[in-house]
Amino acid sequence: MKLFQKLIIAPAFLGLFSPISATANDLSLDEISGYSSKDKVESNYITITDFNPAEELSINNSQTDSLDINLNNFEAGSFSETTSMSGSASFQLGAVNEGSATEALTSTYSYFLDLNSSFTGDDNLYVGIETGNAGSVNFVTDDSVAGSDSLSVHSIYYQFPIGGFDVAVGPILDNDDLMPTTTSAYSDKFFMAGYALLESNAYLYGYTGAGVAVSKNFDNGFNTSGSIIATGAATSAGILTEEGMDIITLSAGYDGDNFGGGIVYVDGDDYCGIVNSFISNGCSSVLGVSSLAIDSVGIGGYWTPNEGKTTISATANMLTPDVGGIDIDDITDYQIAVEQEVFDGVLSASWKSIPLYNVVSSTDWNQDILGTYLEIYYTHPVNDSVDLTYGVAMAEPHTESGDSFELYEYSAIGAQATFKF
Repeated sequence: MKLFQKLIIAPAFLGLFSPISATANDLSLDEISGYSSKDKVESNYITITDFNPAEELSINNSQTDSLDINLNNFEAGSFSETTSMSGSASFQLGAVNEGSATEALTSTYSYFLDLNSSFTGDDNLYVGIETGNAGSVNFVTDDSVAGSDSLSVHSIYYQFPIGGFDVAVGPILDNDDLMPTTTSAYSDKFFMAGYALLESNAYLYGYTGAGVAVSKNFDNGFNTSGSIIATGAATSAGILTEEGMDIITLSAGYDGDNFGGGIVYVDGDDYCGIVNSFISNGCSSVLGVSSLAIDSVGIGGYWTPNEGKTTISATANMLTPDVGGIDIDDITDYQIAVEQEVFDGVLSASWKSIPLYNVVSSTDWNQDILGTYLEIYYTHPVNDSVDLTYGVAMAEPHTESGDSFELYEYSAIGAQATFKF
């Protein structure tokens, strides 16, 4: 027990004896035990009156309970009993050969806080907070944050059940936040996950804005979900307008004991955000368009043949663009990933193709395979709260004369330490 709490409870304990001392002049020993006062000297009389042990103990127990309540209320700054906080801090150290920003060895950090609050026992208010300083370096991981050392809210939504379905609504909601469908079991925590077009299912996920999502996990292993996200809801573009970018995402899948998979469909009003994240102003300066609507379909599955020690995942994402007056090919990417338990950690490896477009003319776009990427990394759990990850990644560009985009010929090596709390 803390010293402060002891000091506060001590008066209550001493108060147990106060009724005895306060009334010590009224009740004789004769009345207490039947002992005759005649055998005693008059000056040795002890008098206590009307002492009821049960009643006095009840009063003092009440006083102690009151103090306990006051102590609980005194804990300033504490969370409510229905709010929990978890988070992580990550340190990244690495270098990228032929990096566009620098080839030097760089060191960055990221910090995440996850707050979950329940108000009925079946609901959850989620708030995600992050910061970091990886905005001007080439070596990044999935945990890297291109921030400016300032905490920012990256996700906030409220989740609750309705008729056996899970529902989420909020002003900052990702289109896969409530999605139960798994097309790949690859951890995707190293270099490729930090770059646009290189992360798993890059053409399907990553849309954020105000929206609503609904999902359902069935007892037989099947699952389904749907969401609509207005990425321009916090701007003048608004929600469900011609100017805004609204994303509809639908999914269905199955998860068994050692295998699973699914299909995800995304109807995107405008895909230029993804293109521009790969090359600045890529839509306008390279492709010559201000908007690019794309429907995407992702199919994938995973298999764990030996009680989870090995996991094999494979995915394919097919994109069907639509720009008025332009003849555009469909494009498809492929990814294969394997993870294997080695000693007390996990060895991960992935190969991925990267397609985009070669603009032959203002009315003719052809599929252009930019190249492929390969990464290998090892995750070593130091204990339940600390992970060390280190590995290498390399690009194999596929260059042709007249290409609209060229893949950076990256070769990266680095490590990351993650502290979870």
